[in-house]
This record gives sequence, structure tokens and C-alpha cells, in this order.
Amino acid sequence: MSWIREPDTEPIPGYRLVAPLGTGGFGEVWKCIAPGGINKAIKFVFGNMNGGDDDAAKAEQEFKALERVKAVRHPFVLSMDRIEVANGELVIVMELADKSLYDLVLEYQKAGRPGIPRDMLLGFLADAAEGLDHLIEKHNLQHLDVKPKNLFLIADRVKVADFGLVKHLERQSCSGIMGGITPVYASPETFANKISKHSDQYSLAIVYAELLSGQRPFAGKNIRQLALQHMTEAPDLSMLPDADRSVVAKALSKNPDERFPSCLAFVRALGGAAG
Repeated sequence: MSWIREPDTEPIPGYRLVAPLGTGGFGEVWKCIAPGGINKAIKFVFGNMNGGDDDAAKAEQEFKALERVKAVRHPFVLSMDRIEVANGELVIVMELADKSLYDLVLEYQKAGRPGIPRDMLLGFLADAAEGLDHLIEKHNLQHLDVKPKNLFLIADRVKVADFGLVKHLERQSCSGIMGGITPVYASPETFANKISKHSDQYSLAIVYAELLSGQRPFAGKNIRQLALQHMTEAPDLSMLPDADRSVVAKALSKNPDERFPSCLAFVRALGGAAG
């Protein structure tokens, strides 16, 4: 059975829960106090790995993904302290972030701005791009779930987090990708259960448009509409400054080989454009 999650309980001995931080498609995250009085985040992945249901399969998928990424060390990749299976439940202890870029853009929008100021946003996405490029260049991994909620601010720098969908590039035919990806940000090839070394760049381009303007290049209301738009339709980039449009359009190429050589090359091209 799963742990009962309440403040002041210890799902792992020595790790005391403080308060919930949020819930996503794969699990629930809490703030906790680790041994030595250090604040950490702890994620409980939905599903019991000893069961035989869909949630168990998702938990097993995330466990395998974490096995691929646990050796990664980079300043802009969120670090994990512990990965454990307790009574069948996958539990991950990680760095505690200040907020996500999703939280930040909501703050700007509540203040009457369409999104995050461009210069600030480019700095944040340069950090994310370095982290994503490290995954592919040093470990041959694609994140496959790049979105504002998975880009976290820690002391004004951004770290890439949430590795439940990470895939090794050698497995270019990845059946089951669509069971977990967020279709709003998904690259065209993933809808055909394939990945490339530039799949994350495509997602990062959509993140840029959304965080800058509050609008996305594809406005489909369901996965069928979004799949068709990603695979066959030109993105609507009218919300972007004129100089940005050709840069973002290149990163959103249907053919992965026509995108930029790296995520950082994409962000630097934006930096060279007149905002």
C-alpha cells in the first residue's frame, strides 16, 4: 500500500514531510526536511510497482527512466539525492526549487504582462538549453517532456527536471511515448513513436513562444487536433516579434534535421535577433 502523506510524517526514515508542493500526471511532490535540517523536495510516483494496473506500469516506466538519468551531473539539471522503492511505491528525493517557469509566467500575467520579459526569458532558456544539450551530447538522452512546469528556478538560474519520460536515442522507435507526453509541446516525430536528437529543441521553441507571449503556436483542443497540427500545419507565430519568427520556425521544423544543431544554438539565434 502507499504511504499516508501528512505533514510531520516520515515516508523515508529521517525525511519529514512539511507541505505539498503540487501534483502532476505522474505523481505528487512535497517539501520535506532531510537529515541535517536541509530542505528538499520528495516526489511520490503514482501507482504501486507491485500491482498490475496502468499506474503500476507508469511507475515502472519512471523508475527505468530514472535509472538512465541518475548518473547525469550538470549545473542546469536538477539533482536527485535518493531513488527508492518503498512498499512498492517509487519515492524520489531531489533539490528543492524556488518555483517553476510556469509559476513565474503566471506572476507576470497577474501583474498585467503577457509573459516573462524577453531578455530574462532568454537567460533562463539558455540555462535549460545547456542542460538539455548535456543530456544528448554526453548521455545520448532526450528529455521528451520539456514544458514550463518542468523548468525550475533555483537562485535565479533554471534547471531541467522531471525525467519520467527520458529515452535513449538509440531507441529511435519508442513505442508507448504517447502514453505520457504532453501533446501541446510534443515534436512531430513523437506522434509516430520516434525521437531524434532535436526533439527537445522543438518543445523548447514552443515553451519560448508561450512564456514570452502567453500564446502557443498550435491551438488544438485535444490530442488528435494537436497531433495533426504538429505533423502537418505551419505554426502560428504571429504573437512573436518579427525577428524571432524565422528563428522559432526553424526550431519547429517538421523534419528534425532542419532544426538547429543544438538547443543552445537555437537560444543563441534568438539572442542575436532584434527583440
